[in-house]
Amino acid sequence: MVKTREKGKMKKVMVPIVLILLSLVLVASPMNARAAAPRHGPGLDIYFYETPDQAHAALLAGEIDFYQWSLTDEQIKDAELNPKIQLAGYAENGMFEIDINNNYTIADFPGVRSPTNHVLFRKALAYMINKDHIIADILGGRGQKIDAPVAAPQTGYVNETVIGYYTYNLTKAEELLDQVFPDTDGDGIRNYPVGWPGREDGPNLDPIKFCIRSDHGHRLTVGRELADTMEALGIPVNRIEASSDVLFPIVMDELNYHLYTGGWSLGRYPTYLYFLYHSDFWGTYNYVTGMNESNKPNYPDLDEALYKIYYAKTLEEFKAAVKKATGLFVIDYCVNIPLWSYVSFWGYSKYLVGIVNMDGYGLENTYTFLNAYKVDDPDTPEDESQEPIRMGTVHAPKDLNILYSQWYYDYAVLDRVFAGLMATEPYNLAADNPWVAQDWEMGTWVDPVDGKTKTKVTYWIRPDVIWHAPVTGEEVRPFTAHDVEFSIWYIYPFDDCWQFSMAMNVHHTVVVDDYTIEVYFNDESIWFLYAPTGPLLPKDEWLPLTCELRTATFYSDGTNCTANTEYAFTEDNVVQVVSATIDGTPLVEGVNFTIVGSGAPDYVHNIIRFLTDFPAGTVTIQYYTQTLDPHGYYLGTLDWSDIWYSIGPYIPIGVTPGVGGSASFIVNPSHFIGAPPLGEIDWKWTWTGTVKPRGGYFQVGLFDAVKLLKAYCSRGDGEIDPRWFPGADIDRTDLCHVGLFDAVNLLGNYGAKFGEVP
Repeated sequence: MVKTREKGKMKKVMVPIVLILLSLVLVASPMNARAAAPRHGPGLDIYFYETPDQAHAALLAGEIDFYQWSLTDEQIKDAELNPKIQLAGYAENGMFEIDINNNYTIADFPGVRSPTNHVLFRKALAYMINKDHIIADILGGRGQKIDAPVAAPQTGYVNETVIGYYTYNLTKAEELLDQVFPDTDGDGIRNYPVGWPGREDGPNLDPIKFCIRSDHGHRLTVGRELADTMEALGIPVNRIEASSDVLFPIVMDELNYHLYTGGWSLGRYPTYLYFLYHSDFWGTYNYVTGMNESNKPNYPDLDEALYKIYYAKTLEEFKAAVKKATGLFVIDYCVNIPLWSYVSFWGYSKYLVGIVNMDGYGLENTYTFLNAYKVDDPDTPEDESQEPIRMGTVHAPKDLNILYSQWYYDYAVLDRVFAGLMATEPYNLAADNPWVAQDWEMGTWVDPVDGKTKTKVTYWIRPDVIWHAPVTGEEVRPFTAHDVEFSIWYIYPFDDCWQFSMAMNVHHTVVVDDYTIEVYFNDESIWFLYAPTGPLLPKDEWLPLTCELRTATFYSDGTNCTANTEYAFTEDNVVQVVSATIDGTPLVEGVNFTIVGSGAPDYVHNIIRFLTDFPAGTVTIQYYTQTLDPHGYYLGTLDWSDIWYSIGPYIPIGVTPGVGGSASFIVNPSHFIGAPPLGEIDWKWTWTGTVKPRGGYFQVGLFDAVKLLKAYCSRGDGEIDPRWFPGADIDRTDLCHVGLFDAVNLLGNYGAKFGEVP
């Protein structure tokens, strides 16, 4: 009690002092800017747990500093009582939903039309779910209800008429079920109607195959309650309660399910609707919309609206397309049943300082791993300030393959190594930050072959980005525009891979110089700016491991190879042209010819477009093509130590797969952003110049001070403080508290610049 009173008195003294200090900051001109020093400090260890409960127990035991998952209501209450745990809250850019297989049939019942293929059955399910109960009683208030498959922070894009369209109403659910599946024999189980395809005699319904995630408590409870309700209304249910390891192949590979308790971590704009629900992606990203009895897409009008979302030419077109698509999705077809986005809290150790609690995503982001540092826990014998940061995952990665991994916990590892051309401000997801690319410019080009206007984007690459070798960490070579080009065309033919959107709309590329690349697209869209921006792959290191050098020849008679004509000169995918000649005379790519992607449905980069008229003669082209099947835990038959060249904040030095395994990293000492000075809070980029490519830098400045001032005197431990802003807690001597020493640190570094483009 004495200490508490003394703290209270001290706080009263500190308030005017810090206000004076911050007032000086707000009126001061920047001091002599100091560039950030080369990175130093802790490495990173990532531990693979089997469940959220195991990861949480490890946090409470001091074995990890945080884990990659939100806390339950009970865990939040426990954390509030633990003086060594802090809480960081945010609204997730994610959604949880009941996924419904709209396909005409499933493998377990060949030839039988699925009840979930009927819209009235799906709508009846929607009326069976009490979302208010889920939010209040299951989530303990830690969620926001969603009525369209769009994360809660992006609800403003959604068609207003879908909000609250399906309210909990068992009477309405029964009425809809009676219209299509009445209990005709009076045995308490609903029947197929007479003439139902595959069950023409009208027997009892076959059990609905409901895949319920057992490794996530909230989804388990919601799934069980829905199954109970279905059974009470005469619908037999085959409950398969299992972890994602068991359910993933059933649901996403085999598409052999009726219902699934799904969940997604989503991007900052609802362009993801196109990839999740357009029929072009049925069987890959999309495991919901399905096909009809003729194996044609169930919802052509929804497909059209989804297409217009991603291929919008203006923001207004995009918004109109989202409203159209969400109306069709929810009201007309009830494709699935969106439930909630979390209002999440992550727990983290009080001895981890300088974390960045990114809007929509939480603590696990590149900014945290550039900025955070360890402080010694006086209750432990060792000096933990020199130990690696320790993060936990709630499941072992299923794959660590940068092309094919699709799970949240896979990217907990992969994102530490691989990077992209662009980033996002952590507290303003609508703002772009330059990253590996120092600048970019969107424009258009007119395709001379079809006369259509299409999108073109120029990216200028920072000259100080360095590839580092796995294990040894040695500097290998600079990152260049050739790596960007390689990344696009290496990914291009693998239309089943998770990163396919990076390349699928690219028409051709032109490397202007080592640090400038022009990417030409085969259509027009405002979203193409973000398409080819990552993951970025190391060309020189991957070519000999994954590709083979081949030669193709064809004959020009002087009339058949003229400017703006095209010819598929090989069946291979061309990753890179090494040389091209006509009767021994060199031809120059980008001057005499370019190689064009074929587009859908083949996606092969193998069409030569002639930019000039070719004389008569034999054309010989040497090129690299992929020969390694990229499917596999890491990539094909390769090991992580062969391929994980890093431009990220860390360099990998060891990986042990599976539950109980881990991944270990050392700090990338020459990361292009450098070591941020204490006091960088908002991560707003300042551009310099007006002629592109522009320069720029991050700087400790006014907006950082404002964020600190708003959070002043808030605490991260104990009962949740709504003013707590974890990013403002930067001082090692006053943990879990935004106070005087944090302000002094910021003032001492006020005006300091870092991440400057050389």
